[in-house]
Amino acid sequence: RRRRMGSLPDGPLLDAVREAAARAHAAQNDVSRLQEVADGKLARLQAMHDAERALRRRAEAEVAVLGRCLRDAEAFHALREVQADVRAAKQAQQAQALRAVLEHQSRVAKEQRQEQAGAHARVAKLEFEREQLLLRLARLGGERSG
Repeated sequence: RRRRMGSLPDGPLLDAVREAAARAHAAQNDVSRLQEVADGKLARLQAMHDAERALRRRAEAEVAVLGRCLRDAEAFHALREVQADVRAAKQAQQAQALRAVLEHQSRVAKEQRQEQAGAHARVAKLEFEREQLLLRLARLGGERSG
């Protein structure tokens, strides 16, 4: 056999070196496979993290929408309360105006009754005076004929 420069002679040392090189190559393959598995796991973790972030953003957007809906509902409820207050105030105002009209009508009716009573009293007085005058006339007429 010819020896090359820097090459080892055949024998147990070369076999040991070859075995060590094969083990190193197998270990390198194992490391490569483990690296591929780790890269796959890392990619899945990254995808899960991205999905989680997207879910969180969507949840935050939904919370914002719900917040707006709640504020709208509160504003709508407040508007309903204001409308109810306005209706109650209008009804109270109408009731007050109706009371004023009724009180005015009551005063007018009372005044009319008083005027009627006064008129009846004047009529009665005039009728009494007429009767008195008729009696005086009758007496005067009786005195003249007698």
